[in-house]
Amino acid sequence: MIAVGCLLAIGLQAQDIRNGSSWNIGSMDYTAKVNANKSVTLSACAEGEDLVLRLTPVPNKTNEYKVSDEPGSDAYNPFGKSTRARFVNQQGWKLICLYDDNNNLLEIFDGTQMANGEKVAVGKWMQQIMGKYVDRYGDVIEIGMETIYEKGVARATYENITFNGGVTGVVKISGLTNLEGMWEVVQTLDGLTLLEVEQDEYGMFNPKSKKEELKWEGSESRFGYANRILLNDRLFRKMKKSTLRIMRNAILARHGYMFSSPDLVEYFGNTTWFAPRPSNDDVDDELTLVERLNIELIKAEENNPDHMAYVIEP
Repeated sequence: MIAVGCLLAIGLQAQDIRNGSSWNIGSMDYTAKVNANKSVTLSACAEGEDLVLRLTPVPNKTNEYKVSDEPGSDAYNPFGKSTRARFVNQQGWKLICLYDDNNNLLEIFDGTQMANGEKVAVGKWMQQIMGKYVDRYGDVIEIGMETIYEKGVARATYENITFNGGVTGVVKISGLTNLEGMWEVVQTLDGLTLLEVEQDEYGMFNPKSKKEELKWEGSESRFGYANRILLNDRLFRKMKKSTLRIMRNAILARHGYMFSSPDLVEYFGNTTWFAPRPSNDDVDDELTLVERLNIELIKAEENNPDHMAYVIEP
């Protein structure tokens, strides 16, 4: 298996967490304050609640930090499971990666994004659901950028529903299609499951009875987006661990990684895009920073106890 745990120890540059810089995670934007002792306070506000954490440099270790609550503050630290952080400046990315005591990569702050958090999160979500599918009638459905095509003809548009700036995974479809309505979109191993919902006066989405299945028909990997976008929106938490295993290994499969596990050999062998190479010797060198980090994020989620999982996938 590809060794990913040591990737951040290579090619690091000097500290570059600037005072006043913005750091995106999910739909949230945190602002950095560099303190007199060179520690960094990251703060944000969500639904009127102050969110804050402190990064304190580790002596004699470049770009290494201890993660803690902000001293003297009653504000909530949503990253209490993280105990250390590392600043990464590679391949055009500026990132703050948070780890636990077991070296699991839990969260990533992205300092390279220029747009606001909600716009970034919606854009990432759309990339995760875009592509060609087949519906229950055998017709080809293509989900594009806010447009849905049936048999190659634009039939509908869709709107991503957010709540307090966060991506809900719910879309509202309007147009000449049997998919018209409001749906919670759940990624599955084979494609998408659409669960009809209605929104109540409090903004909550309540399930209705209708369900639609869309089977992936794209020419690339079902999870090809994991080779391109940084998965710090955490939407993959809704997937089963068995799906996460395929998703993680699909990143390697795009590089022709030759698998030995029978289930992976069978799954990727039945795809049209997978071309195994005779040796895995060079695969590690080909992986981008985003691919390596996504592998670590997914693996950490797989390691989570079942009672901590937030699974919606049927």
